[in-house]
Amino acid sequence: MTLTACANNPGELAAVDGTRRLVVRDTNTGLTVVLTTGAWDGVPPFLEEELTVLHVLIANMGSAPVRLAPGDFELRDDRGFHYELYDAGGSFRLAAPGEGGSQPVAHPVTYHRGASDDFEVIDAPGTDVAASALPWGVLQPGTQMRGFLYFEPLDTANKGDLVWHVHTANDAPLVDLSFALYVFR
Repeated sequence: MTLTACANNPGELAAVDGTRRLVVRDTNTGLTVVLTTGAWDGVPPFLEEELTVLHVLIANMGSAPVRLAPGDFELRDDRGFHYELYDAGGSFRLAAPGEGGSQPVAHPVTYHRGASDDFEVIDAPGTDVAASALPWGVLQPGTQMRGFLYFEPLDTANKGDLVWHVHTANDAPLVDLSFALYVFR
């Protein structure tokens, strides 16, 4: 997918009460996810007119490492239609012993694609899209990660659900965390 400026107004996503910040906590896994809509403040400034853009902060305060993978996030509307995730390709890995945060990594970092291959790569050179995306990898206990998720525009429905099908680092299903989102026009 390539970005192009267009004059589209897909509406604004929020919780049923109109708030733009939603929180889901799962006490069994120790996971907390904070989802914020309308938070994009990068280049290109029109991004939220072309895509569904969601900012997520994921905190793993549990005891098991969890997988962050593009194929584990799903956006469906109230009619059952699936909205494709656009993968910006960012990833992270646990630093090896002796590696500091400022030392460059000489080898590319690969990441697990997740439970589904139903996503597409987004090509947006010269923008903040890739640098601001939620990176993929394994989130260790006691750590957090944040970034944006990009989906096809949720512009032909009134309601959608974002579900993160959480898996352990060893690919075992853990829990489904869900957010109900409404389109306000």
